[in-house]
Amino acid sequence: MKGWGIALICCFLIGCSATTATNVTDVPQRPLGLPKRLIIPDDFVPKDVHIVALGDSLTEGVGDTNGGYVVDVKEKLLQHKAVRSVMVTNLGKRGLRISQLDKVITKHEQSMKDADMIFITIGGNDVMEIVRSHLFDLTYSLFVQKQKTFAQKLDHLIWKLRSLNRNATIVLIGLYNPFANSLQTIPEIDDVIVMWNKGSRDVLSRYERTMFVDVKDIFDDRDDLLYDDQFHPNEQGYAFIAMRVYEQLARSMEK
Repeated sequence: MKGWGIALICCFLIGCSATTATNVTDVPQRPLGLPKRLIIPDDFVPKDVHIVALGDSLTEGVGDTNGGYVVDVKEKLLQHKAVRSVMVTNLGKRGLRISQLDKVITKHEQSMKDADMIFITIGGNDVMEIVRSHLFDLTYSLFVQKQKTFAQKLDHLIWKLRSLNRNATIVLIGLYNPFANSLQTIPEIDDVIVMWNKGSRDVLSRYERTMFVDVKDIFDDRDDLLYDDQFHPNEQGYAFIAMRVYEQLARSMEK
């Protein structure tokens, strides 16, 4: 687990409050650390957690009348003894592309500053735009080129979020491939999704307190997890995404 794992424990279990560690004065140039495993005492006072959810229709929860993965993660967090309450600010908007996300962050800067966790889903509409614009001349190299531009914009957004909030855990949910049936003439589309996710993961690796959640395998050959539009997840699909997000949060607490 990367170095941000310990910081995530702080955000998740202690609500990003300042922590004083002992036996670290010999290395003042390094940040204060926490034990690898944090044991919650019986008299621990649960904390309030604020989640800000950014991005596209997956954040909005299109395809699930219950509200999508964000609501499911909230319910799971509320079951943790360290959490007293969870407030969600959901800024998801159907059709949003990464070039439009900067304005959302700017408009809601105070929410970014107040957040303990920031969840992001973005990129699916960017891939769809490439397909629509180049339907008859699609090549793998074109996707590679577009992904580099996407990665540059993603890097700027993560930098901006980190500038606004040094302590929040930033969680980016990767892309899955809903195009297996609709784009059978483009067999490389699965490789495109893998490549796209790797580029996004590489961007997050440059920043502390970040987490990339890969959900592609959940939807591989699982049309039953898609909504009627064969693009968005259905209720069960969102539940699997939420479980994956929560599992990674929980594993980080075990380190």
